[in-house]
Amino acid sequence: MSFYLHQGFILFHFWISGKRHRYSTKIKVDRSEWDLKNQRPKARRGEIGEANRKMTHELNEYQKVFDDLKRYYKESLTRDIVRKKLDEHFQLAQVTKRLTYSDYFQIYIQQKKDSESVKKDSWQKYTRLHTAIMQIQKKKNKVFYLSDFDSAFFNDLIAYFRKEKNISDNTLRRKLGFFKSFLNWCVKNGYAVNSAFKDVKIKKRETSHISLSLSDLEILETLELDPVKDYYRDLFLIGCYSGQRFSDYKRFDRKFIVGNNIEIRAKKTGQFSYIPLTRKLRALLDKYNWKLKTISGQKFNDHIHQICELAGFTEVVTRDRFYGNRKDTEEIPRFKLIASHTARRTFITLSEQKGVSHSLIMKVTGIKSLKTLENYIRVDKARLSEAILSAWD
Repeated sequence: MSFYLHQGFILFHFWISGKRHRYSTKIKVDRSEWDLKNQRPKARRGEIGEANRKMTHELNEYQKVFDDLKRYYKESLTRDIVRKKLDEHFQLAQVTKRLTYSDYFQIYIQQKKDSESVKKDSWQKYTRLHTAIMQIQKKKNKVFYLSDFDSAFFNDLIAYFRKEKNISDNTLRRKLGFFKSFLNWCVKNGYAVNSAFKDVKIKKRETSHISLSLSDLEILETLELDPVKDYYRDLFLIGCYSGQRFSDYKRFDRKFIVGNNIEIRAKKTGQFSYIPLTRKLRALLDKYNWKLKTISGQKFNDHIHQICELAGFTEVVTRDRFYGNRKDTEEIPRFKLIASHTARRTFITLSEQKGVSHSLIMKVTGIKSLKTLENYIRVDKARLSEAILSAWD
């Protein structure tokens, strides 16, 4: 006896006199929920788990009925008898459950966790998006299915993020990207999805992110600080000299040294970076014996703001944020825009200004596409002005 999945339905295979026969249980299950090894629905938690346990109990009952028939009829048991008795016992029962959007999403997240293909902080971004969609579902007093994600739904979702959560277009664009990844997974797995999501687009806006100049770095390097802030300043400078994300350069260790480079795989993307050990970078790492203390990104950013304020980076700059057709303009001291990721942007921008080729910068930083790299490079307005004036005047 065994169970197999065929076109979404579970078939019961049984043998009589060495010949195999099959019987449709009329039980339907998504293939992603079928355990090939155990020939049963997968063990899960929550509502999906409850439905799977019900189906497993039903399949075990098929097995029990067939065993009873073999004991009773012995050699006289036939295929027709088995089918008739199964029909009578189960009355052609069909255990079906139309999976909701939430059911599919839980399967999606569980698969990501099981495969370890996405880091915890990434799949948490998916779950926060899911929470927002469930809020809309509650507000509308309905249950969302994959077919419900039409143009009207996306209008509601975008309005929810803009009006109720005050989320700007660039952040909203990333959130929709997460949701589209989920819907594309549904399509790939053969689940019927409303195709409206393919036409949903949020315009990418030029950001107000900044980078530091060489003179800014010199000020930071020579700034007199107390021991605590001195450490955070040094951490930030390690980022400026290496071009890595905070999550990567805080992991620097001598074991990653190959020749005169640090070779490390990025925690976020898995891409290798080849980081030359420049004099300043090596000096800072040696200062702490290559043992950097673990700290949170938020705590790090708070200290960087304070340090950059002490450094005098207090001039007012303009920051624009877009919410569809609405633009909010804010005047803010420059130091408040400087955070851990500014270090990576500073390295890329200054390397480009010093004439380092884009391909080499990409090797150092682990950036795979030129388009992504160009998003990091900040315009040196003085240099730009000088070049144009020299060409035209």
